[in-house]
Amino acid sequence: MGNRARIAFAALAGASAVTAGAVVFAGASAAVGPAPAPIVQAAQATCVTDGNGFCTVTHGLGKVPEAVVVSPNTPSAFNAFTLNTVLGSYTATTFQVRAMFTQTTPKTFGQIWFTYAAYGAAATTPTTTPKTTTPPPETTTPVTTTTPPPTTTTSPRTDPPTDTTTPAGGGG
Repeated sequence: MGNRARIAFAALAGASAVTAGAVVFAGASAAVGPAPAPIVQAAQATCVTDGNGFCTVTHGLGKVPEAVVVSPNTPSAFNAFTLNTVLGSYTATTFQVRAMFTQTTPKTFGQIWFTYAAYGAAATTPTTTPKTTTPPPETTTPVTTTTPPPTTTTSPRTDPPTDTTTPAGGGG
């Protein structure tokens, strides 16, 4: 096999490997996550910290977030700070962050820029379970019937009475 044939063969084999890898990767990269998907609001924000490095951020999630992820944007090397959310500060409209230069030195009365993502539980539609009504169990009540005594009816006589008595003094 000549040099050109080897190069062509190597190129073909490489292209096949890349194509096969892309197919495998494409099949494996399908998005998988919780169902139903959580609601998320991501935004860039800015605020001025107070004397302890805190500031309150307004969000539009519409409910108390389950988690908030923050990332500081530091436009210059001399403005580096760490940023954390404040435990217990989440409400349906706000959360708090705290900016720190070091573990013990807050970034006080300074403007900070950051991005955040607030995550809330998926809006669930209430499911209604059809109510099944079970009829009460049948109870058997013993039925007692009393049979009336047989009644005898006498019908008026329509034939002439027969006299079965013999007259007194007659005889024979």
